[in-house]
Amino acid sequence: MPFKEPVRKTLRAQWLGYLMRELRRERGVTLKEATEYLNRDHSALARYERAEWPFKRDDVMALLDIYGVDDPDRRARILKLSEECWRTGEWDLDYADERHNRGYVDHDWLEEHATSINIYATHLLPDLLQTPAYTAHVIQLRERTKKRTEHQGRLVDKLIARQRAFEARTNRLNVVIDEAALHVKTPDPDLMREQLAHVAALAQRTRINIQVIRSEVNIAARAWGPFELFLMPDPYPEVGYLDNLAGRIYVETPHSKRFVLAYEQLQQAALNLGDSIKVIRQAAEQA
Repeated sequence: MPFKEPVRKTLRAQWLGYLMRELRRERGVTLKEATEYLNRDHSALARYERAEWPFKRDDVMALLDIYGVDDPDRRARILKLSEECWRTGEWDLDYADERHNRGYVDHDWLEEHATSINIYATHLLPDLLQTPAYTAHVIQLRERTKKRTEHQGRLVDKLIARQRAFEARTNRLNVVIDEAALHVKTPDPDLMREQLAHVAALAQRTRINIQVIRSEVNIAARAWGPFELFLMPDPYPEVGYLDNLAGRIYVETPHSKRFVLAYEQLQQAALNLGDSIKVIRQAAEQA
């Protein structure tokens, strides 16, 4: 997606502007007060926060002081973001970090601001379509525990909060589900039946489009595995997202174009909504 020069509203710049605006508001500082402290024109900070002008590292450091951001790790992350805010490419977050790393990139923020969330699911059903019981089962599989822990309970609660936040918004959710994900065996068949019935019900909502791609369909896009694609409002670039053993990777333009093309191919090869709902219901009966 071309940018209008000289402004380059990269996602990093957009995220930095959002972070700084939220910090200012949380502290109760007005634009006028902050710009007087920086000895800047009143409109300058507003443009910084909208990512129209590049934040300077010294200005970010000064603002963090007046906003009361004292935590060394958080300051370091935001300052690093200010140094790289006009860079595009991959963001690789190691699993040692939290999923919602508010110092660098925020997955919830992407879900909130995207005009469309597009997901290709292969073995697990997408987070936004999961029941709490299915989520708990997936977490226990990943963490190799037989009983639900307090930590796992918090993760389930966070996912429920994300789902409620999505329900309160107006952006679209498009999902292509590999047929194999509908036939995954769980220790409790009722769990899977309940989950698939939930997916079938969600598929009938106007903001949600769910399609199933049959196992016998042979297209190149399936070879790359599951991914998410966030289509952002103009002029911001789309963002591809991968979650795997290597960590969590966010990909901007031009490489994110590959995600766009792959998702278009998957949608074209998948069943239509009506037939997909029938397949999901059949899978629920067979679970």
